[in-house]
Amino acid sequence: MVFLLLLAWGTILASCGQLTENESPPPSLKMHVLNVGQGLAILFEHEGHFALFDAGPDSIGLADTLYARGVKKLDWVLVSHWHRDHAGGLLDLSAGKNPRPEIEALLYGSDTAGVWLRDSVLSLAKKWGALVRLVERSETWDFGENWHFRILWPPSYGRWGENNASTVLQVDDGVLSALFTGDLEKEGEAKLLSLAPTLHADFLQVGHHGSSQSSTLPFLAQIEPTNAVISVGKDNPYGHPTYSTLRKLTLILGDSTRISRTDTQGSLFWEWAFQIGIWNRGVF
Repeated sequence: MVFLLLLAWGTILASCGQLTENESPPPSLKMHVLNVGQGLAILFEHEGHFALFDAGPDSIGLADTLYARGVKKLDWVLVSHWHRDHAGGLLDLSAGKNPRPEIEALLYGSDTAGVWLRDSVLSLAKKWGALVRLVERSETWDFGENWHFRILWPPSYGRWGENNASTVLQVDDGVLSALFTGDLEKEGEAKLLSLAPTLHADFLQVGHHGSSQSSTLPFLAQIEPTNAVISVGKDNPYGHPTYSTLRKLTLILGDSTRISRTDTQGSLFWEWAFQIGIWNRGVF
């Protein structure tokens, strides 16, 4: 399976005129959108290093899922906000049949809600020996040499709670970019655009599982993604993703096949070739 993927990868790049016979493939970042039901967990992978944006709900077997993907250590885990479908999986990290991964740092935003869950997760992280730290807007760090991670929301002023407190993460390689919005809703989207009026992303994690309260047309038109993914539970009681959100996404993307969903496709992953392109590799 791995050989076939590498062979296909080389064929695609060679056909695009990016590789000659003696050249190696460019560096790549893998983005795994894990099927965690009605929740969100995105695993980043680059040259044997792993990091996690959100951890899905509890009782999903996160430790076993990560172990199956060869994850023994996470450089960092970033929790977007303190709802159980985004952070609850960390509560069960030691409950799997396989060893939990070592976590070097647990990062979190300034969500004022979910105090019990926050305190429980932070207590566990400290027990595991992880560095625990609050992150704020404009903070940046690198993942490998080529990918830059930046916090875009929320700003340090004011108090933010619930979905609109979701930490928004931007990833870029100097040419291409991806945007991860957690559960950010329309009020937060509007304020984010007021702070970053030229914001654009080639890849978009659709906010709040495709809810009608997120993904406004002005926001999508400004972001103008070419790929979008919705992490959502099959037959969930909320009706996510909503028809209105799917229509807006199709309008902006121009093709409904560019919208991927975990409820119908399972866990998915994209391979991001440094400054070349982001390709959907399908189910993993």
